[in-house]
Amino acid sequence: MSKYSQDVIRILYKHQSEYISGQYIADQLNISRAAVKKVIDQLKKDGCKIDSINHKGHQLNELPDCWYQGIVAYILKDSQLASEIKVFESVASTQTIAKQELVGNSASMIILSDEQTQGRGRFNRNWASSKGKGLWMSLVLRPNVPFSMIPKFNLFAALGIRDAIQSFTNDKVEIKWPNDVYIADKKVCGFLTEMIANYDSIDAIICGIGINLNHEDSDFSDEIKHSATSVGLHSDTKINRYTFLEALISSIEKRYTQFLTQPFAEIRNEYIQASNIWQRQLRFTENNTQFIGEAIDIDRDGFLIVKDENNEVRRLISADIDI
Repeated sequence: MSKYSQDVIRILYKHQSEYISGQYIADQLNISRAAVKKVIDQLKKDGCKIDSINHKGHQLNELPDCWYQGIVAYILKDSQLASEIKVFESVASTQTIAKQELVGNSASMIILSDEQTQGRGRFNRNWASSKGKGLWMSLVLRPNVPFSMIPKFNLFAALGIRDAIQSFTNDKVEIKWPNDVYIADKKVCGFLTEMIANYDSIDAIICGIGINLNHEDSDFSDEIKHSATSVGLHSDTKINRYTFLEALISSIEKRYTQFLTQPFAEIRNEYIQASNIWQRQLRFTENNTQFIGEAIDIDRDGFLIVKDENNEVRRLISADIDI
C-alpha cells in the first residue's frame, strides 16, 4: 500500500458527498497528480468504489469491509477516549497487541483489527472473529481510580455498548450481567476487562470488545448458531462499520466519564431495566462452583444479589451465567 493511501482515503471519505479534484488532493498532500491517480487506482483495486470523472474529480461511494487507519483517525479525531489509534489487518488477539503496546508507553489507545485468529472472551473461551464481519477492538484506558472501582467499570462499559447497538436496531438490546450484550436472547457482543497494576496503583484497564455486526446466520458455526446473532440480523440495512465505530466510541466515552465521576448508584436503575436476567432460573458459575438460582437485585455497589436453590442469598461481584 502506498504511503499516501491513508491520506487519500481520508480526504475522499471527508468529502464523500462531493467530487474532489485530483489537483485538490495533490495540493493537500504536496504530491503530484500522477501520484494521486496511482493511489486512487490502487484503492479501486482494493475494493473501494470510487467514481472518477474527467474535469470533475473523484467521489467515494462505498468502502470494502476493511478498516483504513486514515478514516478511523478522522472519525475519532474529536474523541478524548484514546490518544493513540492503531489499526491492523489481522492479529492473533487485540488484547495481546494492547499488552505489547503498553511496554514503555503511557498512552491511552484504541487497537482495532479486521480479523482475530485467536480471539478470546471471558474464562479464556474462544471468540470467532471473522474478517470484515464484526468489530474486534481493545481499549487501553488509564483511570486514576482505586482498585475497588474496577469491577464497576464493566457495568458502565456494558451500558455504553448497549447504547450504541440499540441505535442501529429496532429490537431491544439487553445486558446479561456483567459482560455480555444480547438481542432476542442471543449474544451479539462480549467483552473482557483485564487490569494491569503494580503494587499500589492501576496502570491500565484493557477492555477487549467483540461485536458481531454483519454476520448472517450461515456465518455462525453449528456450535453457536442457536445462541449467537449480529446487529445486522436485526437491522433493515447492512451496518456501516465506520458509522458504528464512531457511535460506539462516543457511547463508551460518555459512560467512561460517568464511571470516573459518578457512583454506580446513579445508573443502577437504568442498568437493572436494561438487564435480561430477571424472573428466570439461571445457572451460575463462581470460582469453579456451580449453582442454580434467581437474580433478585443489583445493589448500589454493582453486586448481583442471587437467591439460590436453597433459598440462601448470595452477593456476587463476578460470575458466569447460563441463560
